[in-house]
Amino acid sequence: MIYLHKKISTLLFTSIFISCAGHSLAEDIANDDKLKQNRSDNRDGYSLSIGIGYMDIESPLYDEERYDGTRLVIDGRYQWNGLFAELALDGASDKNLTSIGYNFYSTEHWNLDVIAAAVSGRTEFNYVYDGHVKQIAGEPTKGVGFRAQGSWGNSIVQMVALPYIYDGEEKDFGSDSAVDYVSLWVGHRWQVKNWSVNGLLGAVYKSSGLLDHQFGVTGNEADGIVWAYEPSSGIDYMAHIDLSYPVSKKILFHVFSRYTLYSDAAMDSPLIELAREWDDRPENEHEFGVLLNYVF
Repeated sequence: MIYLHKKISTLLFTSIFISCAGHSLAEDIANDDKLKQNRSDNRDGYSLSIGIGYMDIESPLYDEERYDGTRLVIDGRYQWNGLFAELALDGASDKNLTSIGYNFYSTEHWNLDVIAAAVSGRTEFNYVYDGHVKQIAGEPTKGVGFRAQGSWGNSIVQMVALPYIYDGEEKDFGSDSAVDYVSLWVGHRWQVKNWSVNGLLGAVYKSSGLLDHQFGVTGNEADGIVWAYEPSSGIDYMAHIDLSYPVSKKILFHVFSRYTLYSDAAMDSPLIELAREWDDRPENEHEFGVLLNYVF
């Protein structure tokens, strides 16, 4: 680990030294993007980046051994006549959801979409009780709703509302809430010579039905170790910062850090409390990553 940190420090120092000389390649790329956007009033077209890097995560929800180490990241989007598909296997941004949808309204500053999106992955808690291995699990969830995206210069805002959510077996899990998932993200980008600095603040509301699907325990599942639990609704808060440097017009060096504060409704679940106690997991989540992305 010490050797890895030394290598990262050397790479960062070298990149900063290079960025101080010559004209700004990042400005050239930004100008090229503006020219491409000005050719059309809509968002038809594609974007794709594929990268590989090292990530370190400390989380109350996840086993870090499953997530630490080398990771492949993909971030892509394709739109044709308003219909779009987005793939977001990108550790550098939680605001993106893998989704399909239709962009029905587009102006210089606003885009409104109807979307069907992946909301959460499978949750799984395994333990031994009375000599038997037991498992409490929640299937992945998907949702259908609306998204609004606004941009003004280097500032952005994104809002997502998903009134209808169903599990991995495509069955409604019976939430009584009018909206099961709502997210709000605001961000800004600063350009410092060749370095692009991006900051994001986010909040995600999850209904009691969605959290119960993920972290609830029914009376039939409860035993001498795990107690019954039905969560209320909750809001998670996130802060994210990343730095990117264009090694070339196709390759980006990327460093990011993200902090997540989960709601009490999630953290009070016996599944989370016991996992934190047994695996010595932290109270809040922090993720750090160093990536090298190829942009098509």
